[in-house]
Amino acid sequence: MQPQLLPAVQRAFSTLPIELFLNVLDQLVGTHDGCPPVAYAPSDSITKALRALTLVSRGIYPIASQYLYANCLYLDSCTSYSQFRRTLGLHLGTYHPQSLRYGQAGLNEQLFAEADILRHITSLFLSPQKTAACGGATPMVRLPQIIDLCEVVGPTLTRLAIDLQPIYASTSEIERVKPHSSEKSVFMAMHNLEDLVCSFDVTDYFPQPPPNLKRLAITSQGTGTSDVLIKFCLGIQSLEVLFFLRDPEMEAADVDTLFEHYEGEHLDVVLVDVNANHCTPKGARDWKPEDRVTVWEVDVPKSYYGDEGDLILCDSWFWMQGVRGTLFTQEKRRMTSWSQVQAKMAALQEL
Repeated sequence: MQPQLLPAVQRAFSTLPIELFLNVLDQLVGTHDGCPPVAYAPSDSITKALRALTLVSRGIYPIASQYLYANCLYLDSCTSYSQFRRTLGLHLGTYHPQSLRYGQAGLNEQLFAEADILRHITSLFLSPQKTAACGGATPMVRLPQIIDLCEVVGPTLTRLAIDLQPIYASTSEIERVKPHSSEKSVFMAMHNLEDLVCSFDVTDYFPQPPPNLKRLAITSQGTGTSDVLIKFCLGIQSLEVLFFLRDPEMEAADVDTLFEHYEGEHLDVVLVDVNANHCTPKGARDWKPEDRVTVWEVDVPKSYYGDEGDLILCDSWFWMQGVRGTLFTQEKRRMTSWSQVQAKMAALQEL
């Protein structure tokens, strides 16, 4: 999204064409392959450079902030998540460690309003882990705090990586909040969302998928027999790409589920696992030219020298590539049909 050129910004660069400055910022946040990450981490030099630019002058603050919030919303801890909520004016609680104390300097609301930040928030990584650095007094993020933040930033998002495993959601709170209702479903209002990377438990809270999603990656091991998960993954007519972890007990019926429940024009289903685990389910259907679903396989690198278990390894790789923005462009190969497997086995027996 092209940043809004305010008069103050123009004055700040009166001796330098503003287009030149914008080009420099575009080059700063761009990548060589055209696949920018969902969000640059706080430790990344790009984030640090943009943060420093916001402190240069009141004239430069709006445009630097627009680039910062558009490219660097990397909320990987309870602390960063709470600080972002505070910036947006969402309630933290009087005694929250990140709440501003009486008399403590806060946000320059006038400058923040001039920057029109919310309109530029198009990409977000959300995984609010409670780490040692957060301190013992920092509470875990709760489900209602996910809902109200997504209500604020959700409508403008085009890319989202959201991990709900770190949040705290008690049974009583779920019953009170009722996240399953369409009014509380965070995805229903995300009409601009095209890319979604999410944890396997997302459908436990929000079973309705984004309406116009094109690419989905979910860390579940297949769709299984869950009607909710099947509907979430395959009931989006606009969906073009679906990534998930390969189910170690995948059967021919699971392949049939992909073909029978997909409601769009064409879908590339990509199974993620280490190379040694990939195999065609016995009795799986033959591929036909008119198929609306194509099944692919992606290999997760494995060193075999002290790596974690396969599931942990694949899950970590899944998130790493997803947040980097490189998951949907991974090299893949088409799954071999069962009849092709049988033909190869017969040829080997004849040798």
